[in-house]
Amino acid sequence: MIPDPLMMQKHRQRNSIQLRSRRGLSEPLGFLISLPAWWATIGVLLVLAFWFWSLAANMIGLTRSGQALAVGQNGEAARKSFVATALGGYAQDYADAAYETRGRAVVGSVDAEVDVHAFPSPDTITVKARMVSRLEQFYARPPDAGWE
Repeated sequence: MIPDPLMMQKHRQRNSIQLRSRRGLSEPLGFLISLPAWWATIGVLLVLAFWFWSLAANMIGLTRSGQALAVGQNGEAARKSFVATALGGYAQDYADAAYETRGRAVVGSVDAEVDVHAFPSPDTITVKARMVSRLEQFYARPPDAGWE
């Protein structure tokens, strides 16, 4: 069977893209109008994801350091290595942690102001992480002299 040239021309016209057509002009215009809103939303979501990730990394690092300090080892090295693994080059913002021994516990904290360079987000975000770990060699039993 020989294809009909008139039928093929109609088929091509029906399925081709018409660049000079007025139909479909509102879709690209709507996209261009909403692009800044999408950009801002995605920027804020990325900043929030980074804040949450750095908060979680610092919290886990503090927990590891508290466990190491509780048994008498260098806890700051454990925290720094974990934070460096989790955050890579961004770990330098979280270089300082404070530790305090309160009675039978070790309290660790990180307070960091981190600069953020994303358009719709604030200039800085604050990451605060806290940890309390019980000192080892403390057991819940009567003292050597007894209770009385």
